[in-house]
Amino acid sequence: MNVTLFLISAVFLALLGCHPDHSDSSKEKYKKLTLTSKVKVAVKEVSNKGDFIDWHPAAAAGEKFLVKKVWSKTKRRTCKSCHRGYSLQEIKGKDYPRSHWNINLKHASSQVMNCQTCHNQNKVWKFNFGEKTVSANHTPKLCLQCHFKQQKDWEIGAHGKRANGWQQQRAVYNCVSCHNPHQPAFQKKWPKVGPYRPINNEGRL
Repeated sequence: MNVTLFLISAVFLALLGCHPDHSDSSKEKYKKLTLTSKVKVAVKEVSNKGDFIDWHPAAAAGEKFLVKKVWSKTKRRTCKSCHRGYSLQEIKGKDYPRSHWNINLKHASSQVMNCQTCHNQNKVWKFNFGEKTVSANHTPKLCLQCHFKQQKDWEIGAHGKRANGWQQQRAVYNCVSCHNPHQPAFQKKWPKVGPYRPINNEGRL
């Protein structure tokens, strides 16, 4: 009987110890802490905003963020210096100097895609997006047509990398900032060997 009373008392005391005070003052304190945690920290604007484009997530509830540019007028002029509006088929002919043919396309099988799946036929510096074209700075639109499973992760921040600090407006890298579009899978790498540190006479580093 004494053992039973002891066990009941122990359980009762444990429950009292685990549960916080539910008085009105305790509830008010909890409400204040909850409201404080919901107050957002002031976010600094990105200083070099011209290096980014605005991105509006597909989800209606998603907040707009910035995406790092990977293309410029200088790069476009470089493409146009050879292509000048000629189609890929024309440039592949013997009358024009060849370029880029050493690129090994390991993105999907040749039955699924080739150069013109992404590059526009007449303006190779533009990329096919349905019946429209987009610039390289908007390539996520192109990539997410197939990689729709990664779209949500990228837009909410679970996939990809930040292009600036966490205290600034959210800005992320473009898909092709990290992935080579012709061979998007990351190659295997050997782990980097740590720096050599000699051991002293006492056997310590």
